[in-house]
Amino acid sequence: MMKTINNKIKSIGLAACFALAFSGCDYLDIVPDDKPTLDDAFKNEQTTEGFLYSCYGYIPRHNNFRTNFTWAMSNELVATFHWGAQYFSFLQIQQGMHSAASPVLDVWQDMYKGIRQCYMFLDNMDKAVPVQITPEEFEKKKRVFRAEAKFLIGYFHYVLLQNYGPVVLIDKTIPQDGSEEDMFRKRSNYDDSVEAIAEMLDEAIVDLPDSWPKSDLGRPTKSVAQALKSRMYLYAASPQFNGNKDYADFKNKDGEVLISQTYDKEKWKKAMDETKKAIDMAHAAGYHLYEYNRPDAPSDPFEKAVLSARYTMVEEVDNPEMIWQYTGAKESVDDLTPCFQAHVIARGFREDEWPLGALGATLTTVELFYDKNGKPLEEDQNAWNNRFMIAPGDSTIQLNRNREARFYAAIAFDRGKYQIGDRAETLYMKYGERNGCVDLNSNHTYSGYLCVKGIHPNMTITPNYYTITSYPFPLMRLGELYLNYAEACANYQGTLDQFGTECYNKIRQKAYLPTLAEAFGNKTGNDLVEIIQRERLIEFMFEGHWLYDLKRWKKAEEWFAKDREGMWGLNSVGKTNEEFYQKTRLANRSYVFDFKHNFYPIKQQYINVNHNLVQNPGW
Repeated sequence: MMKTINNKIKSIGLAACFALAFSGCDYLDIVPDDKPTLDDAFKNEQTTEGFLYSCYGYIPRHNNFRTNFTWAMSNELVATFHWGAQYFSFLQIQQGMHSAASPVLDVWQDMYKGIRQCYMFLDNMDKAVPVQITPEEFEKKKRVFRAEAKFLIGYFHYVLLQNYGPVVLIDKTIPQDGSEEDMFRKRSNYDDSVEAIAEMLDEAIVDLPDSWPKSDLGRPTKSVAQALKSRMYLYAASPQFNGNKDYADFKNKDGEVLISQTYDKEKWKKAMDETKKAIDMAHAAGYHLYEYNRPDAPSDPFEKAVLSARYTMVEEVDNPEMIWQYTGAKESVDDLTPCFQAHVIARGFREDEWPLGALGATLTTVELFYDKNGKPLEEDQNAWNNRFMIAPGDSTIQLNRNREARFYAAIAFDRGKYQIGDRAETLYMKYGERNGCVDLNSNHTYSGYLCVKGIHPNMTITPNYYTITSYPFPLMRLGELYLNYAEACANYQGTLDQFGTECYNKIRQKAYLPTLAEAFGNKTGNDLVEIIQRERLIEFMFEGHWLYDLKRWKKAEEWFAKDREGMWGLNSVGKTNEEFYQKTRLANRSYVFDFKHNFYPIKQQYINVNHNLVQNPGW
């Protein structure tokens, strides 16, 4: 256990808020029980690599919906009526129940633990003596190990940047008897934070491989590091961080302004350049957009586009679009508590309670998708006004008909088809029906819309048992890079250059939609930017981008305001078409977002210890 420092730092470790407890370090799991020392952890090449793996353990578990701080915390998903927020951190965040005293999720501490673990690895890896390979071979492996650790240091800093804004930069192991300057570091301003993280990633890129064998899926490559730079520079150019006057008083105690007060258009050019580099690197490594080409692929291009969109996220083997995926803890019906799929798959196909069907897609997501012609539904006034009506001879509302392919890959609805393995079932979602609500205080799809994106179709549901298929959760994919470039280009030039147009249209082509010009004409300026933003919201729905994109565009407060008294869905207790197909504010499911929620609060305990550490605005 780490010793206290000046009797001030007891349970939270370094004043920079590492909050470390070495007794919990993963390296103890790979050394003899009778002598769990650091020297044993770096005894040879196997134990050294094992310690490196422990550094990966600090990557957030992106597929755990209960503790998720990305995709489960926006207004994309809504939980069943009766769930108590005390059991689900994402509900506490949705309802604005977190505070500096109790932030609910302590990403700050977790990431600094990971950073320290990585520096411990770098400081000690040269102690290892190889026993199964030659010293020359080990030196080659160590160069890659070192690059991986440097990447992880950069990535952990990036996660902090994404959630808290300006970070405390850590560039080395800080000893227990370190100087006050080291122990009580202040936050670096946002732009300096970005450049420091980029430098870490650039150092890693030198020795990271172009690819890994399948057995090492999830370890970073050159393309992963450059893709992360693309996203980071896109964020840095965005309104939240580029000349944002709302943060004029966000300063360190020495008066240093932490977010630039002067708009710099060239930041968009930097984002373009870094993204072009990332795309070229990805193409050279063989990445391309996913296309469903299994033997059973349909000949109909629309149906194929549906399957391509559905499987992009869940294809578990040889997915050519996924640049980086989370391959840590896997979903399993043997570990139900964090299992997203078990909570989302439709209820009612078996007598047992599981799966629950207790997380559904909100009406906000349903209405956002384009129509089959790739245009916003609300632009057709007649279609919009009649969206909750049932056409003669039909069985479901018009809102569910004639939509784009990505809609049917992401959303399932009453009287629509639901894929279970090799069979397609019809959903019956009204009150008292097989897949609907039987009691408001029991698990059901409160919004009336099931989320199917992120649910692997290769599931089994029988009266006696059910199974799911786990998959690596997407962290970065080529489609993101294409839209990164298009967004940066539109903001920098007011139009799209040839490459930007190609990038945008590749996303549309995959979705079997008309091109930018065919659907929207010759849009420029802010109109073009808004088209690209909507494309991004649709393309990456349920993948962890919404909340951060809305924040960086400075649109989050307005976007979430309509949900403050309750998110929106259909009427899950409706028994008839007239009752069920009503736009309904979902009681007990408010979404609270104020200005302060643009950043997460740093735990007040850490602020109290480090006299140079300032809290985020509003907290």
